[in-house]
Amino acid sequence: MNIKMFTKYLKIVLISALFIALFSASPKPELMNKAQAADSNFTLVWSSDSYVPPDYEGLALPTKGSQIKVFVLPTKTLSIDPEKLTYRWLLDKVAVGRAEGQGKSTFSFQATKWIGDYHSVEAQVLNGEAVVWRGFLEIKISGVQTIFKLANNDYSIPETLITTTGKTLKILAIPFFFNIKNTGNLNFQWKLDDQELINSDNRDYNIFSLTIPASQIDNGLIKNLGLFVSNKTDSDQETSSQFSIEIH
Repeated sequence: MNIKMFTKYLKIVLISALFIALFSASPKPELMNKAQAADSNFTLVWSSDSYVPPDYEGLALPTKGSQIKVFVLPTKTLSIDPEKLTYRWLLDKVAVGRAEGQGKSTFSFQATKWIGDYHSVEAQVLNGEAVVWRGFLEIKISGVQTIFKLANNDYSIPETLITTTGKTLKILAIPFFFNIKNTGNLNFQWKLDDQELINSDNRDYNIFSLTIPASQIDNGLIKNLGLFVSNKTDSDQETSSQFSIEIH
């Protein structure tokens, strides 16, 4: 990753803060962990390949099984080509010999920790035999999540959605941080007041249309819409969520 790519990466982190304000109930991306080091010639950043929606501009948080990449990036112009330096990597305090070598400024590994645990990463930069920089990261492992939105609405649905009779609600379930390539790798099971619902759309199972009959309701009616989402290829990745629909 060059300086131009690094600048773009930092821009994404800043944009994500604004995105959270608009998308208030969505998963909150952790900002890039900063390396602890004696000087500022380098910094450490990381990325994860877990799934996020195409229009999401925050960081993809890692879950168990995610592939995580860590990069040593120079923060200024150096007197020596970074590709001529030697890089040594430690994962959870254990040296990773396969990752060590000249120009190996990127380290990739698979997350094996559970939700709430951390992977620790140490990077050492050597010029010859001398260690000229050391950096440390702790990367927290997250859980998979799902949020709800109405079609053509940028805001997530609150715990209670207030609506009226005679309407059709098109509800989108948006998954985050699963180890998948697309939502076709997920199972979506919808329930209304614990009764399983059949989705009429055979292609987009993360989209559900709910039609409320045009009838008179005197004191209002509350229904609970729930969703169970699971990874077809990883039984450890599943999540349940729900919200209430208050009908007047």
